[in-house]
Amino acid sequence: MGHEVERWTVIVEEPFLPADAGGRVETFTFLSAAVAVGIRPQVLVPTPTELDVTAYEDALPGAAVIRLPRRPGPMAHLGPRPFAYASRPVGALRRALTVTPRRADAVISYSCRVAHLGEQIARAWRIPHLVRAHNIDSEYFRILTRSTSGPRSAACAIEYRKLRHAEDALHHSPDVTCIADISVEDHAWRRARCSVRTMHLPPFLPGSVTGGAGATGGAGTDAASGGVPGRLLFVGSLDTPTNIEALRWFLDTCWSSVRVRHPDASLQVVGRRGDPELVAWLRGHSRVSVHTDVPSVSGYVAGASVSLNPMRSGSGVNIKVVEAMAAGVPVVSTQVGGRGLGWTPRRDLLVADDAAGFTDAVCRLLAAPELAGRIGEAGRAFVSRELDPNALVGRIRSALG
Repeated sequence: MGHEVERWTVIVEEPFLPADAGGRVETFTFLSAAVAVGIRPQVLVPTPTELDVTAYEDALPGAAVIRLPRRPGPMAHLGPRPFAYASRPVGALRRALTVTPRRADAVISYSCRVAHLGEQIARAWRIPHLVRAHNIDSEYFRILTRSTSGPRSAACAIEYRKLRHAEDALHHSPDVTCIADISVEDHAWRRARCSVRTMHLPPFLPGSVTGGAGATGGAGTDAASGGVPGRLLFVGSLDTPTNIEALRWFLDTCWSSVRVRHPDASLQVVGRRGDPELVAWLRGHSRVSVHTDVPSVSGYVAGASVSLNPMRSGSGVNIKVVEAMAAGVPVVSTQVGGRGLGWTPRRDLLVADDAAGFTDAVCRLLAAPELAGRIGEAGRAFVSRELDPNALVGRIRSALG
């Protein structure tokens, strides 16, 4: 591409270390995979606070890490641009580009929320630009508009309209080479609206996950999935409206019926930034435990017999589903929660949307270790087969070429 060493400028959405949640894990694994195949990334990290550059460069040998200013204050809501764009201003970057010679062969915006920054670099240096889309941001704010009320709902509706306008511009931008959606369904939605090339690019997950290094059984565990018998698991950030909606639906409509059929069943809820009122409400349910801001979810996944994904709305790919599958833990999901990667229901996971069907699917797995083992192994095989990080980097290279 013009250099002996291939160089990418990568703009990430936010700080991603520690890699302790789905999006952060995905970002870090992408960068690690790029470094592993000889690419030397220059990583731009928007943040309103200081950044431990040394820690990031130690974690990504050969990478150069640069902090970009972020200004998430109330003024970022007032202009015509979406908050996600306005809080990551282009001014400092644009000024730097006027005096900086080309230092990359391509630019990767590792989120639609930083695509406006990537466009600046692509235009100034005349290099290919790939945008990694983790979800449809406007859809998220449409859901917030519907699920809230009063001034908050009105503010979300305004942000929704700003985001739709920004998405329309991105879909026809002369400074974007390709948009790579993490979800099959999001790719189909975007392809119908784009003049820019689009592709489906599955999530990047660590080799320990995609290589099928799942949990192993031990004393007191269930041989089917490596989990403690009867233990259910929900993983997800506890300040995200779609996760809160999912938990409330499961506990309000399914949990008591599961307990009738399996009195010894228990539920572990694992997530970041739990609101005290929500955590108290969760702990008010019999045999439900809550674990917030844990350093790693892997031990909780290893201890689960069944992973729950009762999402009622949302887009993108639920990384928690992939991580559970990779560990050989059978998953019960709604259709919305199972979107993204073309899994086969009843083979790779069980899918149900209504309360009776979801309850029945959970109870079937708890009652039938052979079925749970079969579903768990099929999910693990899917992840190992479809999500090799090196192959995914190769697909990005092809799109940029």
